[in-house]
Amino acid sequence: MAPTAAVRDRIERLCRSATDPLTLYRDVVPVLGRAVPSDLWCGLLLDPATVLNTGGYHDEGLPLEVLPRLLELEVGADDVNQLPALARDRSGVGTIHRRTRGRPELSARYRDVMLPAGMGPELRAVLRNRGRPWGAVVFFRETGAPDFTDAELEFVAAVAPDIAAAVRRTLLVSEITHRDVEEGPGMAVLRVDGLRIDVELASRAARALMEAMPDSRIDGVPVGVVMLVSRLVAAGGRRQSARVRLRTGRWMSVQLDVLQPAGQEGCERLSLVIEPVAPYELAEVIAEAYGLTAREREVARLVVAGNRNPEVAAALSISLTTVQDHLKKVFAKLGVGSRYELTARMFFDQYLPRQLSRQPVGGDGWYLPARLPR
Repeated sequence: MAPTAAVRDRIERLCRSATDPLTLYRDVVPVLGRAVPSDLWCGLLLDPATVLNTGGYHDEGLPLEVLPRLLELEVGADDVNQLPALARDRSGVGTIHRRTRGRPELSARYRDVMLPAGMGPELRAVLRNRGRPWGAVVFFRETGAPDFTDAELEFVAAVAPDIAAAVRRTLLVSEITHRDVEEGPGMAVLRVDGLRIDVELASRAARALMEAMPDSRIDGVPVGVVMLVSRLVAAGGRRQSARVRLRTGRWMSVQLDVLQPAGQEGCERLSLVIEPVAPYELAEVIAEAYGLTAREREVARLVVAGNRNPEVAAALSISLTTVQDHLKKVFAKLGVGSRYELTARMFFDQYLPRQLSRQPVGGDGWYLPARLPR
């Protein structure tokens, strides 16, 4: 086994140089495996607001035939070591064996997914940066293998912050680098019959957008969409939505609702709408990615809405000096030097072509509307 110091050093260097989250997982996790051996693994991307799995790297993970049951348990059952609970846990790292005190058979995931796939021990780690979950890594060992040791859990917990920061940063980098190439919104009708989901009707845009989702497929449907369907079923048919990042780096809003309840034929039809996340909706994600505090986000929101410093001070009941201090920190974190650049970075850099959003006009050198939605 490689010395843990050398493994950690290599992971840190890979994290610093990464520019894409899926490539990050593909490069980093095998290195981590030198210190924490496993037989299968996967890297997940999480929506920091909902902790919902929005895609990831699954090429080295569980076989596709067990994924429908896995997704059903993830959103519709109170099982052991689930991601939302881990996201609230102090360490953010755990195994099924430890959480069940050595009785993994108490976990439905262990009984219905792990054993049929030939797996036994499972280690999960939520990747948190500034308190928010941006991803997760899951390691599996074959049936009969020993559980992950305390030292292995501690090592994963130690490197998790570096990987989490890289995931957050690469999500942001890819969002800025890739520009709008998809058309939307996309609309589709899904036919759900038990655990089987079929795309019955779909617009050209919907098919293209689903194809661009960075995930494995179950009968041609992205795992992220399958998971959202499972979540809707578990919620008794209540409308569900999530943010999903495409392979291009573009963030989309996925909305699912019941179109036709189950009838005599035993299946129901759901409406699926995929559309670009509006600039002001994505601003919160961008602010989180850049590590702005709650107060800094408030200041930034008021500034990009066109308010001057005295107006920001009055709105937040703070001094003008405090506003200036917060704004200076916001500028430093986002790497900008003016209000116009701040607005472009938080909104228009994500949507307008580079040649437009950074076309110099006038003294400030930025072409931007005067005001944005609050």
